Amino acid sequence: MNIIEERTIALAGVLQACQQVQTLARTGMADETVYASAMQSVLVLDAMSTPAIFGGLGGVRSGLKMIEQGVLNSPEMSNLEVLRYMMSILQLQKQLYNDQQKFSQFGQAIDRLSSFSEDDLANAFSEVYQTHISILRPQIIVQGEQEHLQQDGVPEQVRTMLLAAVRSAVLWQQKGGGKFRLVWERSRMRQAAKNLLAQH
Repeated sequence: MNIIEERTIALAGVLQACQQVQTLARTGMADETVYASAMQSVLVLDAMSTPAIFGGLGGVRSGLKMIEQGVLNSPEMSNLEVLRYMMSILQLQKQLYNDQQKFSQFGQAIDRLSSFSEDDLANAFSEVYQTHISILRPQIIVQGEQEHLQQDGVPEQVRTMLLAAVRSAVLWQQKGGGKFRLVWERSRMRQAAKNLLAQH
């Protein structure tokens, strides 16, 4: 697997988590498969390969399809909100990454997540996001229906997906991603997404 494909997988992880934030805010529900693989990506700290972080290429299929369909090239109106979330996440992650003390504390909090039971995970993810990411600026303002955003459990799920997006953004940076690559490698990543989808 080449580095472009690895970066494409990382960015697909950010995109699909951001898309779930949008879906939760609009409908109060998430895609269970995407939600589960996004959560897994936060808990897997020592994977053999980049796809393994998401449980295989199938775990990032939704994000790869977005890239293949041109979300980075000429996005539809419905995807502009997702892209705004993505850009904010990449900005916040870089800010966190550049502060070694904060990033170390964040990493320790992520390490502790594996000790929680499945029933408590969403609340634990939410708390990590509030403690380590919500304090950064600019804050991400999630747009959606108030009836869903105030629904029991939904705010925690939204923060869980935002945390998963940050985790994938860390991977994106570790693989050499940056804002210039988003511009210069869009077409190459689109082709990489197509190739990766064909493998699954």
